Amino acid sequence: MAEFSQTGLLAALLFFMALTLRDVYVGRTRPQNQNLAADTDPEKPAKTSAYTGPVLRFQYCKVFQDYSLTVSRLYPDIRIEGENYPPTSINKFLGQLISYLKLLAIMVVVFGLNPFPLLGIQTPRAWTWSQENKIFSCLITFFLGNMLETHFLSTGAFEVTLNDVPIWSKLQSGYVPNVQELCQILDNHLKMNQMDHMMDHMTFPST
Repeated sequence: MAEFSQTGLLAALLFFMALTLRDVYVGRTRPQNQNLAADTDPEKPAKTSAYTGPVLRFQYCKVFQDYSLTVSRLYPDIRIEGENYPPTSINKFLGQLISYLKLLAIMVVVFGLNPFPLLGIQTPRAWTWSQENKIFSCLITFFLGNMLETHFLSTGAFEVTLNDVPIWSKLQSGYVPNVQELCQILDNHLKMNQMDHMMDHMTFPST
């Protein structure tokens, strides 16, 4: 039984450390831009790089996938890009700090490193309980850490630009438009762009 508990504890430690290290290192360096309408054929890289048509960029929340699929069907000539809306610098710092603290707390619990005597503080009952229930304590620490990290890094933004011109902002309007409303807004902007393009190329006879 003791051998089983040690094996399970070691497996839990490796699992939590792997997930936490992935969040801290891999998640921070993951490329943000996702070209959902790009051609995935490896033999056609020049077509994507030489694209000069309209570019619709979402800085998004959870509805991005559904909205981008609908827009790509209605407007196949538009290239759609998606990226996370960046949190404020203080929220980003707090999110990263929580990631490191989460990993540190799991290691302290698993290895039984009691920091309270070093701080001159009486060991609380919560610490004694965590040592008697290490796997459950690691689970609580992991999920609570993830909740706090998500809270600080999530912005709730839904910002849409067409050729770098803003056409919708949830941060300003306070809500996410339905897909029909977004398509109508996009259609109006495309028509305005076409009219501006035509006016730029029109020539008037001199008198």
